[in-house]
Order: sequence, then structure tokens, then C-alpha cells
Amino acid sequence: MKSALKLALLAVLALALPFTGCNDPLNVQDPDIVAPGNLNDKSVLPTIRAGAIGDFALAYTGSGADGSGGTVEGVTMYGGLLADEWINSETFPTRIEVDSRGPIQKTNADVGLWFRNMHRARRAAEFAAERYRTLAPDTTAETGLSEVLSLAGYTYVFFAETWCSGVPVSTVAADGTITYGAPLSTLQLLNTAIGRFDEATAAATALDTTRVSATTRRTLIRLAAVGKARALLDQGQFATAAALVSSTAVPTSFSYTVQHSENTTRENNGVFNATQIFKRYAVGDREGGYTAAFAPSGTGPGLPYRSSGDPRIQWRLVITPPTAPATKPDTNKGFDGSTLQYDQTRYTSRSAAITLATGAEARLIEAEAALQAGDTATGGSFYTTLNGLRSAPPSYFALATPLVALTTDSATAAGGAVSLLFRERAYWLWITAHRLGDLRRLIRQYGRAADAVFPSGAYFKSQVPTYGSDVNFPVPVDEGNNPNFTQCIDRNP
Repeated sequence: MKSALKLALLAVLALALPFTGCNDPLNVQDPDIVAPGNLNDKSVLPTIRAGAIGDFALAYTGSGADGSGGTVEGVTMYGGLLADEWINSETFPTRIEVDSRGPIQKTNADVGLWFRNMHRARRAAEFAAERYRTLAPDTTAETGLSEVLSLAGYTYVFFAETWCSGVPVSTVAADGTITYGAPLSTLQLLNTAIGRFDEATAAATALDTTRVSATTRRTLIRLAAVGKARALLDQGQFATAAALVSSTAVPTSFSYTVQHSENTTRENNGVFNATQIFKRYAVGDREGGYTAAFAPSGTGPGLPYRSSGDPRIQWRLVITPPTAPATKPDTNKGFDGSTLQYDQTRYTSRSAAITLATGAEARLIEAEAALQAGDTATGGSFYTTLNGLRSAPPSYFALATPLVALTTDSATAAGGAVSLLFRERAYWLWITAHRLGDLRRLIRQYGRAADAVFPSGAYFKSQVPTYGSDVNFPVPVDEGNNPNFTQCIDRNP
């Protein structure tokens, strides 16, 4: 943890993150390396902001900086691997440990590296916010303050949704002095996230639209609103969350994307690299209860991603023509040489962007509030909201045609309205770091059994005969040097 926090102070080379649909990409200068001693001038704010964005992108989606899909996989990869979106198609025991639901060891080096990157992202965003307040006290023309506060809020959401209760949050001064933090419960992490989103909203609301694009101001307010609503949903405050992201406040067309590029491996889309390039992850299908080793699909309870035929789940299995003297086509295999490599094709290049917050998520939050209110009759808000998305899919999903309308028969076929809603959430929000949090909510808020929502039963690789029982990640051994931390408060969903 000490090294990760110090690295965050350097605000190194990072990505620029434009807003979808905005004409003003916030005028980001090309980022450069900034020594800590030069961080006291307003001119470095664009570079500090870019560093925070780059660190966030790495923690969120990973990169291409090594052969396993990133310096460390982001939450999009590891959260989906513990859930049912991905299966492991390579040989690293640290990742098999996650895919098979553990027990995930606190000494798991890959998880530890990802944990450090997540804290680096948190620290970089909060450090950037502090610099904005110090160096530009008149922030009515500084859009970066609201943006980095929202990114900080998202890191706390990811800690709450992904790790056990009891993640410590430490701070570091400019001279490298560390103040070790006490473990924060899941509720405390979510409350901290809400606080950051509230600060982001206040900063965006205060922007002077004679000096800043009104479109940019609206985008920042919507980013914070969707983030806060997500945290409220995690707390079970369904109606409050829905009211915050009404269609008036957050239109379905809204999206905020994390950008990637081909410039450096650090800036690559880690999801694309982990699947199509390095072949370490493959798209799952009814994960759990495998009847044979390396079977292409299980019997569940993981969702039928590939076999559903749903156009929102975009994948491929590459089969190449035979090369003499071979006479049979060659089917693409993962890095392990045995698992069929089902590539995701939602992200089609190293430079493909990934959504972080969208109007589609806002509509799904509204639909869940309707479900909680019992408004699930034909023609009610539940089906009207879900079918509004299906009849006019937002452009950021790049779907060719509308989807057929859902009915009460759809809910019956899915096993009830709750199952239908969470299937819709899984397919609309596929591989955007939502699924693990949703599976945990199904247990915590809807009373489902863990093995009825997480992959369970027989595992498909010989190293592990059956799935374990983990539903989140333990705090890594790195925190052993924190005198305030002993172990997770609990591993509950």
C-alpha cells in the first residue's frame, strides 16, 4: 500500500477522457510527467487531472501492459470473472482461484496488484480534487474538479461492490508520510462514495455557463447523479435512487465513457486485450454445474450469455481453415490450449471506449424502483421502462434493431419479475463492472441463496473439482503493514 500511495502522487502519463456527445472535451493538454515539487502551480492542473483519469481507467478496465491483459486486470475483468460473465481460458492459478470462487487467498498476487491500482486511482482522484481547490479556488470555470470527485466516488463504489466489508482507506501527505486508515464497512464505503458524488454535483452546479459549456456542465451533473444512484441502489434506497435519475434529470441518450488508445500499452482497452489478444478470458455461458472437463457451457446458475442469442451479448468463436497437411479446420483455443476461446466483440480494438455511466443504467434503476413498489402489471412502469429501452436502444450500444417487448409471460419464463430485471441489467450492462455487485444484491436484498446466483457445482478445470463459496474479494496481504487492519470485518454479500 505504501508504494501505491506514493506512486499516486507522481500523476504520471494518463488518458484524456472526453464526454460522449460534448463539443467541449474540456481542453485537456497532452499529459506529461510531473515531479512532486512542481505540483503547486495552476498550470499543472490539466496534467494532474489526466493522471487521475489514467489511473482510474487502469483500475476500471485494465490495459495491455503485460501478457495477462493489463498491469493488473481492472474491476471489469476480475468482477466479471468471480461472477458469471467470464470463464478462465488460461493457466494462472491466481485467476483460476477467482473464477472458481476460491477460497481466494489474501496472498493472491494478481488480486493484490489490482487492489493497489484501485487505491492508486482513488488517491489520484482525491489528490487532484485537493489540487483544484488549492490552486484554483474559483472553480466556477474548472470542470475538472467535479469530474475527479465523481471518479473518486466510483472507486469507493467499486470497493464496496467488489471487496469484503472492511477495506482500509489510508492517506499520504506530499512528503510521503502515510496516515493509515481504519477498515471501512461496506455501508461506510458507500456513504463515502455518496459524499464524493454530492461534492461533484455541487462543483458542477456552481459552474458558470458563460465560461463553461452548458453541455459539459449537464454531463458532469449527470455523471454524479448516476454514480450516486448506483450507491443508493446498493444500500437498498430504490425510490430515492430512481428519483435522482429520472428521465428528465438523466436522459437515456446520456453516456460517459472511459477512453482508450493505441498510443501506449497502458492506454489500451484491457478487456479487448485479455480476450482477443492474450486469450486469458472467454465469454461464459450458464457457468456452473459442468458435466465434463472444458465443456463449452455448464448448467448454471450463470446466465446463458452466448446461448441466449441476445444481440446485446456480442461474441465470436474463430474457426480458421485448415493448413496443409491438416485436413480439419482449427478451432480457436485459449492460452491454456483446451478452453474454447469465446471472444467478446463489444469492444473491437485496443482503442475502444467503455461506458462508465449511462442513461440506460438510469432507466434500469427506475425499473427496479417500480418492481420494489409492486408496479409490475401489464402497462405499468416496470414494463414500460424496460420496453422503452428495448424499443429504442441507445446509440452507445450499437444495436442494429430494436428488441421485442417484454410481457408478464417474459417474467414467468425468466422465473419471476426479479429474475427478469436482473437478466436485463446483466445484458444491458454486460462487461461494465456491474454484475458482481448485482449478484451480491440478489443475495442481500432479495434473499437468494449464494449458490443459486453465483456459479456453483462442478468446475470445468481439473485443478479445482468444485466451485468454492466466495462472493467477494478479501483485502490483500499488502495491508499487513497497516496497524489499524487485521482482517475483513466480514465476507458477507
